Amino acid sequence: MGYPTISGFAALIAAPLTRPRRIVLAVAATLAGCSLSACSGIGGSQTDTAPPDATVSASQDTRSAGDAQDTQDDSAGDTFTVALDKTATWNNGVKAHLGGFSRGTSGEYASPSGKAYLAFSVTVQNGSKSAIDLSMISLSCPDGAEQIFDTDAGFGGTPDTHLLPGKSQTWKAACEFPKKARSVQIEITPTDTAGSGWYRTAIFTGQVQ
Repeated sequence: MGYPTISGFAALIAAPLTRPRRIVLAVAATLAGCSLSACSGIGGSQTDTAPPDATVSASQDTRSAGDAQDTQDDSAGDTFTVALDKTATWNNGVKAHLGGFSRGTSGEYASPSGKAYLAFSVTVQNGSKSAIDLSMISLSCPDGAEQIFDTDAGFGGTPDTHLLPGKSQTWKAACEFPKKARSVQIEITPTDTAGSGWYRTAIFTGQVQ
């Protein structure tokens, strides 16, 4: 059997990739993309990807991490407890979820400035029959710490708008949080301006790394 000529090698190189080679290269490209972007995703319209320095643990004060589920407000008291990475649902269909946890230090023009913080997103979904005044939502930081306000970083407080039934909105928030702290308790309390009832406080608890 003769060896291919130089022109034969050139023809092999220029020839289109066969289907098996295309599949192998496509899979390799997909895996490379996943390694860069973490390919994280959760079914639905919202995906939370916590960076490595702010990994969330689903532990709760009242149950094990394995048993933690989205929590319905079925308590008789003024509060109910929710795992940090789960969703709080009030009886009228309003929901609140925290996600996208990260750490940082507030900038020179932030209030307060130069403080270590824990940042996160707040998503409220209005499943009730009345509009919700988002500016009236109360957010309490861990251990009574101050909330960080920094428009440059996107920490502008709750939106000054009404959330209509069937709609949802997400905004960023940050709380003073020591660099070595791990245990988190964030409290969310919507306010009823329709006069149809009152909201209990959802206490989100868990650990961050």
